[in-house]
Amino acid sequence: MHRIDTKTAQKDKFGAGKNGFTRGNPQTGTPATDLDDDYFDMLQEELCSVVEASGASLEKGRHDQLLTALRALLLSRKNPFGDIKSDGTVQTALENLGLGELSLAGTASGVIGLNGYVTIPLIISGSRRTLIIQWGQARFGGSGGEDAGYLNDFPFAFPSACYGMIVSHVGHTPSGAGILSASAITSNQFRGFSSIATAANAVLGRYIAIGV
Repeated sequence: MHRIDTKTAQKDKFGAGKNGFTRGNPQTGTPATDLDDDYFDMLQEELCSVVEASGASLEKGRHDQLLTALRALLLSRKNPFGDIKSDGTVQTALENLGLGELSLAGTASGVIGLNGYVTIPLIISGSRRTLIIQWGQARFGGSGGEDAGYLNDFPFAFPSACYGMIVSHVGHTPSGAGILSASAITSNQFRGFSSIATAANAVLGRYIAIGV
């Protein structure tokens, strides 16, 4: 592309090296700017190349092809990123942003409540994994043996295993609850224990369990 550079161009009209046009002035003997084939060829090819880059062919009877081409080549503000989706290049776009693996993880799911869980998708060393965090209220009591504690159900069965649990007493008299602990015995059940083995009633406690 170039600015007009014929001998009658107005030199430096828009700044140093930025020629422009002049209509001329007969009173001062200043001629109007002459146009040449180089300039018109440049304008033609600059405009036509945009239309053709969009995949369209030039049509003599149409006067909107440049605008149509620009809309096709540029992202639409009316439908942000819709162009990327329609092109089928979402994965490429995410990879270019450094988010390629993240797109494979998926979205979290779960149940929010007094007893609930959340599944958190992760990509670890290129492999998709799901971390599961569960919480709730459970019964605790008994100690001294694996079968001494109260049996409780997880809100959601761990597909593989429960890796660990944290428990705490519910209420304002922790001395009456003793020391609480919990142990997962299956993928969907755990036992809750208390150091006060002789308590007449189960102790209420809350827990957080983590697994996969």
